[in-house]
Amino acid sequence: MSTLANVRTLRGPSRVLLRVHRRTLWAAGAVAAVAVIGMIAVVLRADQVSGDFAGTGCTLSSTVDACFQPARDYSDRMLDLSRLLTYTGLALIALPAVVGAFAAGPMVAREWESNHVKLSWTQSSPPAAWLTARLAVPAVLVVCGITVLSAVLTWSRGGLGNPYPAIWHDISVFGASGTVPAAGALMSLAIGVLAGLTLRRTVPAMAAGLLVSGLVTVFLGVLRDRLWPTARDTFTLGDGYVWPDGAAIVEWGWVTNRGTVLPADICAHTSADPEVCLPEHGVDHGYLDHHPASHYWPLQLVETGILLALAALAVFAAFRVLRRLHG
Repeated sequence: MSTLANVRTLRGPSRVLLRVHRRTLWAAGAVAAVAVIGMIAVVLRADQVSGDFAGTGCTLSSTVDACFQPARDYSDRMLDLSRLLTYTGLALIALPAVVGAFAAGPMVAREWESNHVKLSWTQSSPPAAWLTARLAVPAVLVVCGITVLSAVLTWSRGGLGNPYPAIWHDISVFGASGTVPAAGALMSLAIGVLAGLTLRRTVPAMAAGLLVSGLVTVFLGVLRDRLWPTARDTFTLGDGYVWPDGAAIVEWGWVTNRGTVLPADICAHTSADPEVCLPEHGVDHGYLDHHPASHYWPLQLVETGILLALAALAVFAAFRVLRRLHG
């Protein structure tokens, strides 16, 4: 009975929230639909370009003079299509910060400026239900929307294929795929609601929500390589070592016979042959720290856990602020 009562308590605030922001929701849905259609159109266009190029009988490795221009045109067109998906991925990475700004300003702080929040609290809905609705309803909508966009983007990149395949550790790929986008949206939503309750002024709250969410996204992007232990390969000069295909290179360099670590470009500023320069520095072997493709999901899940933990902390703080304001 208590669960049913809680659902009924949330029904009113949820309906009001959807009604008040219905235009924004319809606009956001329309933008998402256009993005999905655009990504599908990119894949269809890529198939057409690939078919036209295949019809010439040429390949990218052809050495025939007659194939030079068709190969160049094909590469240029596919590069343009690849860039469109890259820009879409970057936009998807920035979207959670926009969600945080909207939650901070129009959804929470504006109600305080207009005193609508007091009217809401005098109705049958308690303050906790008011806040829960502003966390739960947008969370469902945003997670569903971002998950769809991320899935379509991943599919589009797979359909684009060569000669510009998606590299899993690129910023526009990693940050816009897997579980990170949805977790980032939840984190930004919670931070935005907290900023709106704390500042209670639309413009400052929007700026704070956008700034904090953006800083967290950038900070995690910088620290991403350190969220999971790297794999280390060692090699000696001239042994024909080949760097692992598709790996995210974190660091590499040289180690002397005394164990001193030297930078990778220790011989870059000299005219001497590296095979001569490196032994002069006492180099014994080289090392390569990297994340292989198998580290994709460990990195995804660790970053997702951090984002969800930040979201939980922000939600807890928001209820504490609400209790102080209401009490």
